[in-house]
Amino acid sequence: MDLLNNENKSEFQMVEELMMTPEPNFNDVMRCVFKIKDYEIEVYFYILDHPESTITEISEFLKKDRSSIQRSLQTLMDKGMIKRKFRVLGLGGFTYIYTATPLDETKKIMGQELQVWYNMMNKLVMKFEKR
Repeated sequence: MDLLNNENKSEFQMVEELMMTPEPNFNDVMRCVFKIKDYEIEVYFYILDHPESTITEISEFLKKDRSSIQRSLQTLMDKGMIKRKFRVLGLGGFTYIYTATPLDETKKIMGQELQVWYNMMNKLVMKFEKR
């Protein structure tokens, strides 16, 4: 198995860069652990500060197009960082509203992800034999 193929190379560089940074900030750790982009972190923190936000509100505040926000929201939902609720509008129709997972819970998720990674790396190290 080629661990340094192009598909995995950027992920390893991110971890390596994070480990080599004397004092990484929280966003750097989030980006690495969740494999998300800076603007997805912006979306998470916006929703954390503005619960029950709509795509339109997020899009207008961050000055990003709706489709980019939709992709970001899907990524954040997949990571367990936000939740979506269905809201029926008074004149008919519906919209989705988004609420962020509280920061303490997000930190726990990050810790769990790091533990999974650590366990996987530890198993690889323990299986290593001199050839």
